[in-house]
Amino acid sequence: MTTLVNLISELQSEVPAVNSVPTTTQYTQAIKDAVADFSRRCGLAKVGSLAIVAGTASYNLPDDFMKLISMDALVGEGNVIIAPAGIIPVPLDWEETWTISNKVITFYPTPTYALTRYLKYKAAWVLDESNDYTELGDNEKDIVMLKAKGIAKDKISNSIASSSGMKYSLGAVSVDNTGSVDTLRKEAYALHGEYSQACEDYNGAAMFAGGL
Repeated sequence: MTTLVNLISELQSEVPAVNSVPTTTQYTQAIKDAVADFSRRCGLAKVGSLAIVAGTASYNLPDDFMKLISMDALVGEGNVIIAPAGIIPVPLDWEETWTISNKVITFYPTPTYALTRYLKYKAAWVLDESNDYTELGDNEKDIVMLKAKGIAKDKISNSIASSSGMKYSLGAVSVDNTGSVDTLRKEAYALHGEYSQACEDYNGAAMFAGGL
C-alpha cells in the first residue's frame, strides 16, 4: 500500500520547489497525473462480475475500470441460451451486443434474465477513501515517481522560462537563467525516457506472468 501523502512528500524531497514552484497543489496533481498515465500504459488485469437483472439494461462498472478485455459470451441455441444458471428462453433471432460509456455498460437487447456475468478488464490504480493507493506496490511506486519527477521538473523549468527576465542585470550583477532551464528540461526529458522504458519492462513482465 502506498499513501498519497508519502508520495507527495517523497516528490517534494527529490524535486525541491524553486520560487514556490511546484506548489503543494501542483505536487499533488503531478502524483495523480503520473499514476493515471501509468495506469493507461500498464494497468492491472482484473476479473469482475455483473449481477444482471431482468428488465435492466445498464450497469455500473467498477470504479477502477479502464477498458474491457473480455466477457463471457451467452450463446443462443435455437430460441434458448444455455447458461450456467440454466436455460434462458430468447427470441429465435436473438443476438446480444453492448456499449460502454463513462464506466456504464448497456446491454442490447435489454436482458430478460437474471444471471451473474463475469468480465476481465484493465484496471487503474485508484485512491481509496483514505487517499491510499492500496494496490500500488513498491515496484509500481518507483515507476510512478519517475513520471512525477519529470512532471515536477517541467513545472519548474516552465516557470523560470516564463518569468520576467531569463537574463537580467542588477547594477554590476548579471543573472542568466538560461542554463538552469536547459538543465532542468534535459533532466525532465531523461526522466520521461526512463519512465517509458520502465513501463515497457513492466508490461513485458506482466505479459510473461499472464497479465495484460
